[in-house]
Amino acid sequence: MSRIYKRTRVYKRKKRRNKRLLLSAFILVCAIIYIAFPKMPSDHYEKQSQATEKQIKPEKKKKPKVKKEKKQSEIVTKNDNKQLDDYLKNIGFSGTALIVNEGKIVTSKGYSYANRKKKVPNTPETVYYVGSSQKAIIAASILQLEERGLLSVSDPVSTYIPDFPNGTNITLYNLLTHTSGIKGHNEGSGYITPDNLLKDIEAQGIKNAPGKWDYKDSNYSVLAYIVTKLSGESLSTYVTNHIFKPAGMKHAGFYKTFAKQSQPSTGYKLNAFKKLYTPDMPDLSQLYGAGDIYMTAYDMYLFDKALLERKIISDQSFTKMFTPNQATYGMGFYISPGSYSNHGVMPGYNILNSFSKTGSKYVILFSNIQNNIKSFGVVNNRIFSILNASE
Repeated sequence: MSRIYKRTRVYKRKKRRNKRLLLSAFILVCAIIYIAFPKMPSDHYEKQSQATEKQIKPEKKKKPKVKKEKKQSEIVTKNDNKQLDDYLKNIGFSGTALIVNEGKIVTSKGYSYANRKKKVPNTPETVYYVGSSQKAIIAASILQLEERGLLSVSDPVSTYIPDFPNGTNITLYNLLTHTSGIKGHNEGSGYITPDNLLKDIEAQGIKNAPGKWDYKDSNYSVLAYIVTKLSGESLSTYVTNHIFKPAGMKHAGFYKTFAKQSQPSTGYKLNAFKKLYTPDMPDLSQLYGAGDIYMTAYDMYLFDKALLERKIISDQSFTKMFTPNQATYGMGFYISPGSYSNHGVMPGYNILNSFSKTGSKYVILFSNIQNNIKSFGVVNNRIFSILNASE
């Protein structure tokens, strides 16, 4: 065997031995590491991380749940006087009655249906068109503007509407008391702007000299036009801000939003055969300032109360409003020895608003049948008698 071959074999043996030694050493080192540092469970690191986060971000305390109280309406149902209730049922009253005696609401109740087809009942929150009863609101608005120095009720109409017929002789007082002598607007069926309505009133001309009692819706349409001209606001904006809100009238508004109310009423009328039907309603732009407002009976009560408590007009204005002219009519109200009242009739609606001069009694009847009760004046007097007898 050659010397070179022997050296090669020795070299290979040493190389294999060295590899075994290195492998043994590696295994020994791994064993030592395994014993010194035992393997941690995998979720240890997750738990440790969560604990650290809790230390950094403390847990938020849960707020106790507070039950929200349901907002209750100011309008409540009351039926404390059986005699009144029986009387209203016996005469076939359909609508909402609000009756106050000595500061206490004794009746606040709906009778019959707001919508007969759908069997929706009338309630204290049902809204109705109030017709000519609105004129008291326009009168109050004019008196407010007088208090602000923007007009005087003794001013001629020509001061504010220069081309108005006989405008130098007709005063705002004549308009307020229906003694202007104008012929008035011929009501149409479609929409009309306040400007075009005024033009038609002017075109119709004069019936007679001012001073004679002659009830015309157009007197109050002209007054409404003057309210908007001097205030710089639309009629709905002015009345909402200066009448409805100060008086607390939350369910009152103008005709364009009537159908959007939660409890609108449908108006009815008896035909020649004593059958109820819903009469056609004109576009209420035709009754601008004289019949384009709706509200609840409770809203009307709040308006009357605001007048008496001087929330919306002063003492001086109140005296002017409730001083009668030759026809026992003041400004928007009729004046009798013991009470103030106004009346509104619309297609399908009949409205009575009355209160004693002392403010101790209110009788407000909003009916959605126009003509099933012959005289609301008689009804009003009967209710006052029942209230007086119960004291």
